[in-house]
Parts: sequence; C-alpha cells; structure tokens
Amino acid sequence: MLDNTRDWVIIIAGSLSILLLVALLAFTAVVGLATRALLGTVRSLVNDEVTPLVDSMGQTVKQVRGTASFVSETSVRPIIRVYGVIAGTKRFVAVVSGISGRRRKNRD
Repeated sequence: MLDNTRDWVIIIAGSLSILLLVALLAFTAVVGLATRALLGTVRSLVNDEVTPLVDSMGQTVKQVRGTASFVSETSVRPIIRVYGVIAGTKRFVAVVSGISGRRRKNRD
C-alpha cells in the first residue's frame, strides 16, 4: 500500500511540475508580448509627438539667439559706446581742468 501511495505522489508531483512549467512559459510569453507592444507604443509616441516638439524647441532656441544677437547689435552696443564716450569725455574734462571727480574721506 505504501508503495502504491508513493507512486501516486510521484505522478501527481510530476504532473503538477509540468503544469507549473507550462503556466510559467505561458506567463513569460504573455509578458514578453505585452512588453513588445508597450515598446512599440512608446516608439510611436516618441516619433509622432515628442520629436516634433523637440524640433520646434530647437527652432525657437535659434530664433531667440537671433533676436538676442539683433538686440545686442542694434541697441545695447551703441548705448554702451555712447556711455563710454560720455565717461571718457567727463574724465578728460576733469583731468584737463584739474578738478577731481572723487573726494577722499578724512581718516582720523
């Protein structure tokens, strides 16, 4: 009787092992297919939506650089030059006239 029970336990354990192996293989296949589908969706999302946004941002950056360069060339540099000429003229007049534009504090 014990030999008979042992044989049944071995047969049932083997059958359950095979069923578990088949279930794990099926689960692995399902996860693999789901991952592949998800990667395809992510790829299409990146190609259809993210890439045009990145291209648009690149164009915007180029336009901002061009605008900054234009503003620098047309307004900032001339203003700096005018202020430089005014400061140089003031200093020239102060040196020629002997008037110092700075007063020193008395140190006691």
